[in-house]
Amino acid sequence: MKKDVKVVRDPEDVKLALEDTRSDILSLLKVNDMTLSQLDESLDKDHSTIYRHIKKLEEAGYVEEIGEKKDHHIPKKVYSRTANVFLLNPNSIDKGEPADLLIDWEEKNAERILNLLEIMGYSIDREDEDELIEDLSRLFVDLKERVIDPIEEAEDEIKDISFPLLLRLELLMFLLEENEDEELRQRFEHFSSKISPK
Repeated sequence: MKKDVKVVRDPEDVKLALEDTRSDILSLLKVNDMTLSQLDESLDKDHSTIYRHIKKLEEAGYVEEIGEKKDHHIPKKVYSRTANVFLLNPNSIDKGEPADLLIDWEEKNAERILNLLEIMGYSIDREDEDELIEDLSRLFVDLKERVIDPIEEAEDEIKDISFPLLLRLELLMFLLEENEDEELRQRFEHFSSKISPK
């Protein structure tokens, strides 16, 4: 049975899902359950390539075979995602610091967000840009951990959640955390002092 939310913490499984073709497969399966033939036609890839990617995704728990469909009297396996939403939050090997993969990912996100803020008319003090990106990415990592832990604990009880709803939930949880945590509030104020409307 398909879950609404599945938290993925194994760094190798996270890397596996971030590969372009596999990410495309997961996106297509979000819309509809599909056969290998449908996937290779949609992605314009050869059948053996899609088969290898599906098997990797299946081994990592992202997809599952849910049945068969006949195409001109030939049975074809139908694949589906194991969850509507995958939350990728890799653990580090030593379980202490966040995984390098997560830090790198959030640093790229921080750079993109700063660029988007500028496009939308915000002025950003880029004097210490590397520090700003590092601060913002660390803030993202900390917030993600605060949000994902309770979601993971309630994973089996969460029903009818969509990605937009999950984003709103994360925002609300951040606001509630910020209201209760002085250090988090100071970190956010430090970051926001570097950004202002034009």
